[in-house]
Amino acid sequence: MTFSSIVKKNFSHNFKKYISFYFVNSLIIAMLFMYGSLMFNSAIVEEVGTSSLYYTVNMALMGITLFSIVFITYTNISFLKNRGKEFGMYLTLGMTSKDLIKLILIENFGVMVASLITGIISGCVFGRLFYMGLNKILVDTNIVYDLNYKSFLLSIGVFVLIFIGNIIFNIFYIKRVSIIDAIKADKKRGIGNANITVGFISLILLVISMYCLPKTMLREIFKEQSYMIGVFVFLLLICPYMLLGSSISLIKKILHKFPKLYNNNLLVLSSLSHRFLDYRNLLYILSLLMAGAMFYVGYSYSIYSSSKEYVNLDNPYDIMFIESDKYNKVEKEEVKDALGESKNKIEKYNVLEFIEVPMFKEEKDVLTFWDDKRILISESNYNMHMKSDINLNPNESMYITVANEKMDYEHQSSILTVMDENQLEEVQIVSAGNNYKLSKENYKQIAGTSSSLYLDSKNIKEEKNVPFINARATSILSTYSALVIDDSDYDFLKSNLSETSFKSAHLINIKNGDKVFENLLNYLRDKNGFDDSYWNEGNIFGIDGEGERVVREDYRPIYKEELVKLQLDNNGMMLFTMMFIGILFVIANGVVLYYKVLSDIQDEKERMTSLYRIGVLEKEAVSMISKELAITFFVPIVVGGGLGLYFLYVMVSNSGMTELLMRKSILVLAIGILIQFIFYLISKRRYIKESM
Repeated sequence: MTFSSIVKKNFSHNFKKYISFYFVNSLIIAMLFMYGSLMFNSAIVEEVGTSSLYYTVNMALMGITLFSIVFITYTNISFLKNRGKEFGMYLTLGMTSKDLIKLILIENFGVMVASLITGIISGCVFGRLFYMGLNKILVDTNIVYDLNYKSFLLSIGVFVLIFIGNIIFNIFYIKRVSIIDAIKADKKRGIGNANITVGFISLILLVISMYCLPKTMLREIFKEQSYMIGVFVFLLLICPYMLLGSSISLIKKILHKFPKLYNNNLLVLSSLSHRFLDYRNLLYILSLLMAGAMFYVGYSYSIYSSSKEYVNLDNPYDIMFIESDKYNKVEKEEVKDALGESKNKIEKYNVLEFIEVPMFKEEKDVLTFWDDKRILISESNYNMHMKSDINLNPNESMYITVANEKMDYEHQSSILTVMDENQLEEVQIVSAGNNYKLSKENYKQIAGTSSSLYLDSKNIKEEKNVPFINARATSILSTYSALVIDDSDYDFLKSNLSETSFKSAHLINIKNGDKVFENLLNYLRDKNGFDDSYWNEGNIFGIDGEGERVVREDYRPIYKEELVKLQLDNNGMMLFTMMFIGILFVIANGVVLYYKVLSDIQDEKERMTSLYRIGVLEKEAVSMISKELAITFFVPIVVGGGLGLYFLYVMVSNSGMTELLMRKSILVLAIGILIQFIFYLISKRRYIKESM
C-alpha cells in the first residue's frame, strides 16, 4: 500500500470528523472577510469622528480574530488527541514520526485550502445579504457593499497564520508521541477522581461572589477595596470549572437520599463519573463561549430595543438649545414669534439660567481639579423651573442628576472658584502630571484673590432622576448633573464672573415637532450668522476636534426624535455586529458538541455491547443516551448563558432601566436554548443511529 493510498483511506475514514472541522473554519473565514469589508469600507472610514461605527467594527473584528485563534487551535488539538488509536496503529505497522508529520501536513493543508476557497466565496456571496441586513437595522445611514483587496488579505492572512501555528504544534506533538501513549490515549481520556469537598467549597464561593459583586460595584460594600471587584470576577470564572468537575459526584451524593431516582439514573451517573475530567474541560470551555455570546448579544439587543426609552429617560424635553453670550442669544418671546404658525404646537417652553464655575474637590491636604465648568443653578431659579420649594442656606448645596443611578456617591468638600482662562491653563499645567491633583499651596498661589465658595461635604445633599434639563455632553458643556446653591451664594459668584460663564438652557416640549425643529434650526442659524454648511447633521456626543467650527456645531439644538434615530443607528450597528458574533459562538458550540458525539461513537458501541450482555434493554439504552447527551448539550447553555446573563445584570445594575434590559436579555437566552435544543435533537438522532 502506497503512502498516497493511506492518505486517501485515512481521509475517507475520518471524513465525518473533518467535515465539522472544515465547516467551522470556512465559517470563520467568511466572518473575517465580511467584517474586514466593513472595516475597510470607505463609507465607514468617512464616519470616523462623527459616529462609533468604525470603532464598533474594529472591536468586533478583534473579537472574531481572537475567537478564531482560540477555537481553531482548540479544535485542532482535540482532533489530534482523539486520534490516538489511529496514530498508534500506524506506528505499529512501521510508519515513522516523519511519515505521520507528512500525513498531518497534507490533511491540514487540504482543510486550509478548502476552507479558504469556500470561506471567501461564501463571504463574497453572503456579504451583500450581510450589508442589506445592516442597512435594514440602521435608520439614517446607508453603507454600500464594497469589495476591497484588503478584506481578502486580512481573512487569508489571519487564517494562514493560525494554521501555521497549529502545524508547528502538530509537528512537536507527533515527534513526542510513542506507540504505547498513542494506543492508551483513549483509555486515559476522562479518568480521574472528583473531590466533593472542592465542589462544595466552589459552590459556596460562587454564591458569595454572585451576591457581593454587584454590591461592590455599587460601592455598598468594600468601598475602599476596589480590587475586590477583580477578586469576585476571578472567582466567578474559576468556580464553575471546579464545580463542573465535582458536580456529578455532588449530584450522586444528593440522589443517594432518593433511592428510586438514584437507581433509575445509575448507569448515566456512572458513565459521566468515569469520564468527568473530559466533560469538565469541554463543558467549561463551551460554557465560557456561551457566556460571551449571551453577554454581548443580550447587551446589544437590550440596548437597541430600549433606545427610545433611554433617550426619553435622559431627555425630558423634546428640544433643547444652549444660549451663551455669543451664540443663540435670543429671547423666549422672540423664538415663539419667529416660529410663526409652528408656535401653536409648543406645549411648554422654559428657560433655565445657570453659570459655569471651576470646581476643586478637597482630599485632606490635596485638591483635585474636578471640573472646569461645573453648572450652578440658583435656588429660586430651580424652584421656579421645577415648581418645587427647596430651601438652602448659605454654603449649602444640592447635587442633582438627570440619571436615575443606584450608586451612592460620597460627596467631598468642594471649592467653587472664579478663574479666568490664564488661571485655568496654569491649573491644568500644574496638575496634569499628578492626575489633576495639586497642593493647597499651589491652589492659593494660582487663585490669588479670586472669589470662591467653600462647600463642606456635610452640607451637600443629593437628588437623582431630576428632569431639570436634557442630558448632553459636548465640548461646550456637560448637563448630566448640576449644583443648586443658595441665591446669595449664586449672586456672589455671578457678580465676579465674566459674561462667558453666563448661559441659559431653552427647554421646549412640542407636538409633531419635526416642522417646529426645522424652523427653529433655520431661525437660530440666521440669528448666529451661520451659512448653510452648519448644523446639517445631528450628533449624540458632540463633534470631535478643536477650534471654533467645533464649538459652533456643538451649539446646535438637540431634538429628541432625532436622538432616537441616532441612537438606533449607533445601537443598531452594535447589535448587528454582536449578533453575528453571538451566532458564530452558538454554532461553534453546537459543532464542538456534535464533534464530541461523533468522536465518542466507537466507544459507545463497545459500551452498548457490554450493557446488552448484562440484560439492558434497547429502550433503556436509548433513554440513558438521551439523558447523557442532554447533560452534555444543556450544561453549557444553562451555566454559560446564566453566567453571561448575570454579568450583564452587574453591568446594567447602576442603570434606572435594569429590569427592562434584563427582560429583553432573557428573550435572547431563550432563543439560545432553542438553538441548542435543535443541535441536541440532531446529535441524539445521529448518535443513537450509529452507536446501537
